[in-house]
Amino acid sequence: MNSSPSPKPTTTTTELAKQRNRAAAERTLTSWIQNCLSLIAFGIAFDRIFVALNQTFPQQNLQINTQLAHIIGLSAIAFGVFLLVLAILGHLINVKSLNKADYLYIKYHLFNPLAILVGSVIIFGLLAFFAVYFVISMT
Repeated sequence: MNSSPSPKPTTTTTELAKQRNRAAAERTLTSWIQNCLSLIAFGIAFDRIFVALNQTFPQQNLQINTQLAHIIGLSAIAFGVFLLVLAILGHLINVKSLNKADYLYIKYHLFNPLAILVGSVIIFGLLAFFAVYFVISMT
């Protein structure tokens, strides 16, 4: 058994490790931006699909469904922007903690952005399913 203490990391290796962590944080932020843009695009597409359905089937009274589509679309856009702000704040907190001499991992205590994103996509998916189902059942 080797009882000698492990060597203390040098400044170079510490800085290289911090640089790898900064790069990983930027990749994570890029992924969040991609997901938030997808959620925003989903909101826009959802609204446009219902407007197109309303124009395609003008004989049906789809006014309630069109209003619901506007609400769902705008909510998806708002969630995308909200999650983007959370992702940027999380990235800034992570990068700021890397600049400290005594770096410690900071866990998200107030929110978990991934859980919020997954939950919002599930909710919007279910709302979209039921909204489309009701439009089809009315025709």
